[in-house]
Amino acid sequence: MFQFRPQEALSAAMPTPVLDRFGAIGFPLIAILLFTLSTHHGIGIYPDSTRYMGLAARPWDAPLYPALLHLVAATGIDIAAGAWGIGLALCAINAFLTWTVLREASGRASYAALGTALVVIAPQTVALHALAMSEPLFLTMILASMGALLNYIRSGDRPWLLGVGCGVGFASLVRFTGPPLGAAIALFLLIDPRRPLGRRVADVAYVALPSALLFLGWAGISEWLIGRSTGRPLEWLGNMTAGDWLTSFSALTAWIVPDEVPFGPRAALFLMALAASLTLLWKHGRRALSREGKPDPSMLAVPLGLFFFTYLGFIVLATSIEANLHLNSRYAYPVYCTSVMAMTIVLARLSVQTGGVRKLHGALVGLALFMGVSHMLRTADRVHQAYRQGLGFASLQWTRSPTLAALGQLPRDAILYSNGPDAIGYVLRRPARNIPAHILLRTGREDPDFPYAAQLADARKALAGGKAYIVFLNGVDWRFYMAGEAELVRRLDLRLIARRTDGAIYGPRESAS
Repeated sequence: MFQFRPQEALSAAMPTPVLDRFGAIGFPLIAILLFTLSTHHGIGIYPDSTRYMGLAARPWDAPLYPALLHLVAATGIDIAAGAWGIGLALCAINAFLTWTVLREASGRASYAALGTALVVIAPQTVALHALAMSEPLFLTMILASMGALLNYIRSGDRPWLLGVGCGVGFASLVRFTGPPLGAAIALFLLIDPRRPLGRRVADVAYVALPSALLFLGWAGISEWLIGRSTGRPLEWLGNMTAGDWLTSFSALTAWIVPDEVPFGPRAALFLMALAASLTLLWKHGRRALSREGKPDPSMLAVPLGLFFFTYLGFIVLATSIEANLHLNSRYAYPVYCTSVMAMTIVLARLSVQTGGVRKLHGALVGLALFMGVSHMLRTADRVHQAYRQGLGFASLQWTRSPTLAALGQLPRDAILYSNGPDAIGYVLRRPARNIPAHILLRTGREDPDFPYAAQLADARKALAGGKAYIVFLNGVDWRFYMAGEAELVRRLDLRLIARRTDGAIYGPRESAS
């Protein structure tokens, strides 16, 4: 009787010699193709992108990606074109590093190819790499750190741990969610029974010292020079509700099947896959970390798996400190990649002789193949949409905006207030200020240094000068903390100057003559 065995079909379908020739070149080329198609109208620009580029009213926080952008722009290249070039390089580098790390750690080309494909063609990978955002560079630092750790596992040479520490430090300067990477690696080094306790503690120090020096050194210098660093108060300001937590969990379930699938089946499938994955990861970790075992590259699955817990734990802490912060697909993206890599290594290296383990192994390989097909379909649809319409503020919705076109006719010395100063900054390349806001997004409280009443007074003063305008963009509908159009028209006694299909421009009523 015929029985379909996914793991055997996988090995038969992808011979090792072919994959070894294809992997290092083919996956970067696929990533470049998807990136090029997705950025047909230019690299995608989100609100945070304009902060990195210095085109928004609010400055950036983590410095490394903005520094890279401005370093390229200093050569005379337009900063958006520079972001496109950086994105092109990062998508190829990340595909190459993913394949290289998985090929070495898994020891099996077919599994490494499947795991790399699940990262490279994932809808979230393609979408984020097509944006001028810090996530691709963050993934580069994670992969570089894991590559250095892999070399330490193989050789035992401590200079590789210094490389790991530098990778963690740089990752923390790309995104402030870098410390969980260091925590996962430190836990792995501490539980490795093959080395005496003193050596394990010293190994952690080799990682912690350079990473702490990089991050804390930057934070201290930044506070000294400009009076700010992380830009976040250390208070318990989180306001996540039960509905918000459910939405955050839903973002994780979309790893396997799209949001269009009803939540119940999607959540059940995710939880079953998670339980099976943790079971096999536990079995693999016990074997790989056995005292009698020789250095085994597949041990890398352990810190990759631990990162799932340290990262999500850090996110829970962050949502407790910062108001209006939720776990979405963007924030969940790094741990998706590392989880796929961890399970790729486990499935490739775990012995499947016993019945229960064999069934779990076959089920997860089958699920991975299903995810690959699903990813291809979802990515093809999203790339097609991005090719036709563009992404974010670089999309046709904004570059052909009637309101922004009318705004472009105003004098260059005009003072602009808007609910979308970032859109104005990117499309028109002219500065704009935020309209008055009732609260700060990150604290959920009124700005103590510039309260709402003072913001209104500042806007009134600018309007009285005769060169200020208030601009409302209908497409910016997520800034709930800012004053609404009707409220400002009433409080500032505004006169409508122009209304277009996607927004309105106001000036002072006194200038009606």
